Amino acid sequence: MNSLQKSGGSSNEEEDMLLAMQLCGIEFIAYGVKTARELDLLEIMAKARPLGTHLSTLYLASKAAPNNPDAPMMIDRLLRLLVAYSVCTCKLVKDEKGRESRTYGLGNVGKKFIKDEHGISIAPYVLFHCSHTKGVTWSYLTESILEGGASAWEKAKGALNYDGFESLRDSTLVDVGGGIGTNLGQALSKFPHLKGINFDLPHIVSEAPQIHGVEHIGGDMFDEIPRGQAMLMKWVLLNSDTTHISFWFDMNKWILHDWSDEKCVEILRNCKKAIPETGRVIVIETIVPREVNNTDIATKNALHSDIGMMCLTRGGRERTKEEFEVLAMKGGFKLPNFIYGAYSFWVLELYPK
Repeated sequence: MNSLQKSGGSSNEEEDMLLAMQLCGIEFIAYGVKTARELDLLEIMAKARPLGTHLSTLYLASKAAPNNPDAPMMIDRLLRLLVAYSVCTCKLVKDEKGRESRTYGLGNVGKKFIKDEHGISIAPYVLFHCSHTKGVTWSYLTESILEGGASAWEKAKGALNYDGFESLRDSTLVDVGGGIGTNLGQALSKFPHLKGINFDLPHIVSEAPQIHGVEHIGGDMFDEIPRGQAMLMKWVLLNSDTTHISFWFDMNKWILHDWSDEKCVEILRNCKKAIPETGRVIVIETIVPREVNNTDIATKNALHSDIGMMCLTRGGRERTKEEFEVLAMKGGFKLPNFIYGAYSFWVLELYPK
């Protein structure tokens, strides 16, 4: 027999189970299209001449991923999935030794992800739906239904809506460890009533571009921090994959989770020296639950990051709420206000004692 055949018809129970299994992996389709689009595989097939030409995976890999020897096999498996949804078409061919391989062309559905004569494509739609921001939103849908009030999107982006800067009228915001000032510039674009100081090591700020409202100052946060009404210290999310992620998560420096408890206290004390009695320090960090016997994704992300910090730093770590409270008190601050949890991150407001 040239193909596998079932001995009898499928039962309803079997069909239901197959559909249930498909639903469990339904996101593979969208991510498969996203990957094919990002590798330009659909574009390469669209440009093949004459129209309708099928291309080998060896050829596609040579154009899309020439440095990976496993790319032909991986691309074959990716496109084979997309054939099942008419994104691609497939033909079996034989070489001179009679060995079969698959070749691929652009399917009717796949054409919708390529710009037409009017420059229109739905590719941005799949890229958005596969973005980190959109993915996290779904994890809040149950909470949104149970609690009401805010949408899942608003709950997922809670920390992005932090409005504590509104009260800082005619004030200076110092971004401690602000890199080249991108984050601070975005903050000032949202809160133009603020003035900004981007503070980082001299060799870093020397590369910083001119940004309206931002003064770049080089120095060492363990020695002295420029004076301002508010200090900003924040965690970084690398590889932000969509412009829909606002400035909170488009950052270029780690701060407190980079350092030991002793170093964190030193940083906080220098921050306290640099702000007035009515000032504040704004910290953005992930928080590890005190009890980690739950397996929610936020807890896993925090624990993953903590292991990363253990590997990458001397004393750096992710901390619990209680550990941040101890750091704040030792640094000369009252107990922190914990505001807006999102993506396992929190905004901590610290006020001097």
